[in-house]
Amino acid sequence: MQAFSNQRGLSLIELMIGILLGSLLLLGVLQIFQSNNDTYRMQDGFSRVQESGRFAIDLLSKEIRLADYWGCTPDQDSIENRLDTTDAFLTSIGSDGIQGIDNASSQTIGSTNVLDGSDVLILGGVVNACSGSGRMLDPSGSDLIVSSNCPVEAGDIVLVSTCINGDIFTITDIDGDIGDGDRTLEHEDGAIDSDWVQNLSDTLQETYGADSAIFLPYQKTYFIAENTAGTNSLFVSDENNSVEELVPGIEDMQVSYGRDTTGSGIVDTWQSASSDADEMSEVIAVKLELLVASDSDASVNSQTISRLDGSETEYTDGRIRKLYVATVKVRNRGDM
Repeated sequence: MQAFSNQRGLSLIELMIGILLGSLLLLGVLQIFQSNNDTYRMQDGFSRVQESGRFAIDLLSKEIRLADYWGCTPDQDSIENRLDTTDAFLTSIGSDGIQGIDNASSQTIGSTNVLDGSDVLILGGVVNACSGSGRMLDPSGSDLIVSSNCPVEAGDIVLVSTCINGDIFTITDIDGDIGDGDRTLEHEDGAIDSDWVQNLSDTLQETYGADSAIFLPYQKTYFIAENTAGTNSLFVSDENNSVEELVPGIEDMQVSYGRDTTGSGIVDTWQSASSDADEMSEVIAVKLELLVASDSDASVNSQTISRLDGSETEYTDGRIRKLYVATVKVRNRGDM
């Protein structure tokens, strides 16, 4: 008689129950993982939005506060522009430190296309041409003399000023090398070098000495455009149309300008950018409105953003968005 061995292993029913319990456990683990992943993406997206928004606001606020600085000169009427040019930037030196373009349309800066419907902010002023201890010195006759460590070069366009007058011109020659004794600047009129902006006149309003300062003019244009990743960023262009991406994730920029129309030092009206130079010369404050978005899907089902003009837009692409608003005083205009 053959003996039967005891049953070993699992029965079919036990195996099916085990598979079911394992599947339920795995499903729970996957749900926890998905939830944690969604939370991480949302937190990461929000962190990037905060980083980009705060940095962009801080950067633009600083530039606005410093804009329209033309040295110690009392007003733009005290500055004489000696340059033989019709270039918009060069003719605006000493006066138009706050400009803008409202609702850009088919606008190109350098070779970069500005986002249609966004605003463009244009800021100008001057910076010290003699860094560190470099400075103007008392002249010998009518010459302009700077210290040996003042790194200006022939061909540079400069503003030389006191607290009474200022003159803008091209340096046509320099006697003396950097670090090797005092340097004498020349500013002849007429054709000197075809690559330079020529001077209409070599006459200056006064003899500038140690009570004077020498500056280099600048212009910075801030705008929104698409970057290489296919999302929008804040870009800046200098006076030579050299474009650089500054802050990713800035999806839109709207700018309002506060005008002091009565000379009281207080904003009387807010408006968009104007082509009227007289209106823009009354601007004493700038209001920024930046829409910042995460660079990828942050697991947001939908989000509605309310703008300052009362409009609302619903976004359903999963990206986090936040509106950053700041009002900035132009320190070089109006009362502090």
